[in-house]
Amino acid sequence: MADFLKARNKAGHKGSRLGIILICLAIFTTICASVFAIRVLLHEAELSASRQELAALPVAPTVDESNLAYIESEMRDINPDYVGELRIDGASISHPVVRGSDNVKYLTTSFSGAENSFGSLFMDYRCIGESIPHIIIYGHHARDMFGQNLLFGGLDEFLDDEYRSGHSVIMFIENDSVSEFEIFSARVTDVDDPAYHLNFDAPGSFDAFLERIGAPPDAVQIITLSTCSLTGDNDSRIVVQGARMGE
Repeated sequence: MADFLKARNKAGHKGSRLGIILICLAIFTTICASVFAIRVLLHEAELSASRQELAALPVAPTVDESNLAYIESEMRDINPDYVGELRIDGASISHPVVRGSDNVKYLTTSFSGAENSFGSLFMDYRCIGESIPHIIIYGHHARDMFGQNLLFGGLDEFLDDEYRSGHSVIMFIENDSVSEFEIFSARVTDVDDPAYHLNFDAPGSFDAFLERIGAPPDAVQIITLSTCSLTGDNDSRIVVQGARMGE
């Protein structure tokens, strides 16, 4: 009888321990699910705020040189760091571009100056001066839970040859003028790619740069759009490059 009671008590203790473990697992799972849900809600709230802000900006519905000066003046009143507008027709990309004193501020600062983890489209701070041979513009790969793109959330679509052929021109509106760049490359790469080269002081360096990135040899200016690749590591990037040809 004593042995039976000991065995029953031992089984009871095991059952209690198992119950406690299961309760702890249930609590842990609930906490993880709650944290994930909160993160998703915050993500969507910030994305919605960014979308609403951009929709309220005085962006010209069409590229009309008669009102470019007005639009630029309005944009600079909102943010003195405004340098131009980037457009790719039919690709849900029509956003203002800023340039800060570094490549950090606008990672988490919206165009109006609000704190937002989606930030803004921003030009590399080293791209200063007239007739810059290479313009680099960075932006977050922003996409909501319904698959709607914002900022550079749609750059990965340019990896598809058919899609790229139907959206082949990048327009950059700057200083009351419109520059058009024909896309020649879209690829997944890393931060060491020559696409991020900006020093062209040495004679012949720009021609060598054009050759390294596979650009048309008679291009006079290159634009590079860069965002994070969600399928690689932290150094993985998607770059889309276009070339502006001489007059």
